[in-house]
Amino acid sequence: MAESAVKPPGLWHGIPRNEIDWHPVVDEKKCIGCGLCFLTCGKGVYNYDWDRKKSVVVHPENCVVGCQTCANLCPAQAIRFAEEGDDPRSKVQRLIKERKVLPTVKNELAMMQS
Repeated sequence: MAESAVKPPGLWHGIPRNEIDWHPVVDEKKCIGCGLCFLTCGKGVYNYDWDRKKSVVVHPENCVVGCQTCANLCPAQAIRFAEEGDDPRSKVQRLIKERKVLPTVKNELAMMQS
């Protein structure tokens, strides 16, 4: 496996990234080994296991909270971000509400305007 040089992010809108349960999970039974997720993710979340011909999540903390690009592109629908029966979008919306993210985002926007 080739290792990624991408460094893990520290905070997501004031929340330590390691406190946020947002990362892809690959269902190996469904995965067809196309490598699209590995090649598409610009954050180094995946490596490719050349022996097993499967993408592997190696840096889950690098995943951008709310991003589901890899799951949206997966032709085998082998990637999920929420538990069975839970909607990923609802999961992120709950996080935003429960962790009171919007005031921090507004402050970040105000700082950018200055």
